[in-house]
Amino acid sequence: QPKHIPMFSFQEFSSLLFGRNRKRLNRFYLKRFNDCSKLHTQIVTNRFSDIIKSMVEIHNSVAKVYEENKETLEIFECLDEFSDTQNFCDHYGFDIEDSCNAILIKAKKPEEFYAMFCVLGANRLDVNHKAKVAMGAKRVSFASREEAETVTGQLYGGISPLGLPENVKVYIDKNVTDREKLFIGAGNRVSKFFLSPKALIQLSSATVLDLT
Repeated sequence: QPKHIPMFSFQEFSSLLFGRNRKRLNRFYLKRFNDCSKLHTQIVTNRFSDIIKSMVEIHNSVAKVYEENKETLEIFECLDEFSDTQNFCDHYGFDIEDSCNAILIKAKKPEEFYAMFCVLGANRLDVNHKAKVAMGAKRVSFASREEAETVTGQLYGGISPLGLPENVKVYIDKNVTDREKLFIGAGNRVSKFFLSPKALIQLSSATVLDLT
């Protein structure tokens, strides 16, 4: 709301305009101009940001999560050819240490089921030991591209730990929690989500373990 602008008598206004208080009047109106300018800039910036966000393609698997958590999730548009983690970091100037890769693992024995494991791009998931123990399986392997897309309903190269079927449990490596902010897949190859480790754990209902 605009601040109250003081009223002046003709004599006071003349004194301010032509007398020793002229500098005071100039400072007053300069301040009002700066306040209005800052407000206009903020409105334009926020509106422009909303327009940009509305133009970014949101995958249907994560659309509900995004709509309900816009204050937590920052969306970033990228080109399809730079969707893979290393290419994304090289092209857009982000650190591989701030990437969080979502890896779908398939348990084969005693029964077949899937789980999602999240590790930093600079780390390697211990599939044959720690992932196996987490899943309580005797035999595990990486899910194939076709399996990953079928199980998650998302596109390979942009698979996200968010928006997964309820029967797919999510496990996050403890090193992920050391980062201030991360980026993850957003279900397709043309967008990423930036968020805090805390938000990732909450939104994915994940279990944090030592996985590397």
